[in-house]
Amino acid sequence: MSFRTRIVINISILLFIFMMGLAFILVHLRAKEIRASNEKNALIVSTLTAGILVEAYENYYESGYYKFRQRILSLLNLDRELIRVVIYTVEGEKVFDSDEFKGKGTEKLHDKEEKALDKRIKQISPSFGTVDDKKHYDIVFPYLEPWGWHRYSVRYFFSTAYLEKQLFTLRVVIFSVTLVSVMLASIFANFQARAVIRPLEQLTQSAKQMEHWHFDTHLAVQRKDEIGILAEALNEMVNRIKQDMDLLESQKKTLSETNKELKKLNDLKSQFLANVSHELMTPLTSLKGYIEYMYQEKMGRLTEKQKRGLEVAKKNLSRLNKQILNLIDFSSFEAGTFELSLTPFHIQSVIRESVANLDMKLSEKEINFDEQLPAHLPPVIADRERIIQVLENLITNAIKFTAPGGKISVHAYRSNGKGGKIEVCVRDTGTGISKSLKKKIFEKFFQIDRKGKHKGLGLGLSIVKSILDAHNEKITVESKKGEGSCFCFTLSVYGGGKG
Repeated sequence: MSFRTRIVINISILLFIFMMGLAFILVHLRAKEIRASNEKNALIVSTLTAGILVEAYENYYESGYYKFRQRILSLLNLDRELIRVVIYTVEGEKVFDSDEFKGKGTEKLHDKEEKALDKRIKQISPSFGTVDDKKHYDIVFPYLEPWGWHRYSVRYFFSTAYLEKQLFTLRVVIFSVTLVSVMLASIFANFQARAVIRPLEQLTQSAKQMEHWHFDTHLAVQRKDEIGILAEALNEMVNRIKQDMDLLESQKKTLSETNKELKKLNDLKSQFLANVSHELMTPLTSLKGYIEYMYQEKMGRLTEKQKRGLEVAKKNLSRLNKQILNLIDFSSFEAGTFELSLTPFHIQSVIRESVANLDMKLSEKEINFDEQLPAHLPPVIADRERIIQVLENLITNAIKFTAPGGKISVHAYRSNGKGGKIEVCVRDTGTGISKSLKKKIFEKFFQIDRKGKHKGLGLGLSIVKSILDAHNEKITVESKKGEGSCFCFTLSVYGGGKG
């Protein structure tokens, strides 16, 4: 159902309800007026004929019945609604009923009705009433003789048929006029709705074209009302969108070219890092060999001071070697040439080997180390050397940010007690990581302490994340500033968990 149809139907329904309500009120008021007019006429007829009827009864009812009958019939013909006349004495005795002329018997009244009628007969003022059949109404009119003696009351019966006919005609006329008015109003509302909705349909069509990125449309709505203002605003909006789209298209081309340049530069950077790293490894290996040769006093005896100097050189060479290896790994990750060599092994042995490699660093800072490695853990399937690299990077990081005398612990356990995953956690009592930095620590070249004493390349955790991603495993971190950190990663159990 269209919007215009709904508007016309709703307006027609509202008009119909309003007009019908108004029609009911008019019918009610007019019916009240007609009833009042009829009662007034009945009172006039009663006033004019009551004395004549009583006098005719007294003079002719017994002595000249035929003449009395003619007199009564002529009076009944005075009003088309008057159908019956009854004369009562003040004591309530019925002395005459015009139904005698029609051969009808006298009906009996109920006790309640008889009492009410007796009361009305004795009144010296006219009173109206309704007959039980609802087809008639009556008026009891007292006849007072010239000297004020009340001996008789006349009861007039009037038919409501003419009244009902008048009311029926009135209802037909009013309701017919109402229906015609509603129909004319609906036709008018249809034309008005069409005049209003036509520009709205144009606006809808334009909006649909814009939905498909067609911004060349223009609304030609020549109106000065709110719809015209809306059309003008929409045209202005379309023009602005078109201008913005042209600008965005231009910026898109510029951004695309810039991205190509950045990708090219990134490829050159990765290639440069890989070449430099490999070029540095050859002299570094030679340098490490000569220093180790000298440290073993194969080129002559050394003093204690010379030995301490060579130890410092060895330590720095080892640190430099690790950073170069990190750069080589980073380059392989960037180039997509990183490969895994999956083998089954027990995680306990790998953890202990990693800790043994870093034992000297733990001793230098007097850090307490604790491990919880259940003996019944099943073997895992992964690249053993790369997992050692993950553990060494995590433990090295923990050593770096843990104060002397602190504590580092490594736990390994089966996830949820069952299933095909082993979870390994490295926990420390170090400086911790703020909530705002937790999402950034695995980014490339990100460093928590850029200006402090804990400097580096910012690749350690990035490489950890890349190695575990290559294994399709997850790593999580829990940390609070000043309360230490806990890094946990998972590994798949070999053979579904069978040891």
